[in-house]
Amino acid sequence: MQGIIDAKTKIKEIVEAYSNEKLFIIVDEKMTKEDLLKKMVHNIKENTDSIAEENNFLANMLERENIGSTGIGMGVALPHARFDGVKNIVLSMALVPQGVEFETPDGETVKLVIMIGAPKEQGKQYLSLIAAIARVFRNNEYREKVISSKSVAEMIKNVEEFQ
Repeated sequence: MQGIIDAKTKIKEIVEAYSNEKLFIIVDEKMTKEDLLKKMVHNIKENTDSIAEENNFLANMLERENIGSTGIGMGVALPHARFDGVKNIVLSMALVPQGVEFETPDGETVKLVIMIGAPKEQGKQYLSLIAAIARVFRNNEYREKVISSKSVAEMIKNVEEFQ
């Protein structure tokens, strides 16, 4: 996906461009925010060639989280970072039915975590991707459908259905 993502860009196009089915996970055990981010970063490293160094990617995600929580509310968090060491934009999603604690504007426990990493030189694409994801997940019906998914296959199907 070369152009800037806008309101007409379908979520399915975003997923196809920046993710793969192995980057969608369901985490059944209770864990801390840091442990979840570590698990997601490890999963990205294992299933893509998008990041050069796992610990560097995690450190940048945690540093960004320390600047200000990426919990956007409504049960969703959007941890993201842009830095050297990322070869291309990557998107991963974790569904956490038991919830994970993020600081959120509404105080709700987070059940869906959408992680985005990007190279420094792709700033416009990175920012438009974050805005598009945040906009899509403001839709209550859509968000609840994704959060209620019972399997990774159902989660991917539900994510890609948004029009």
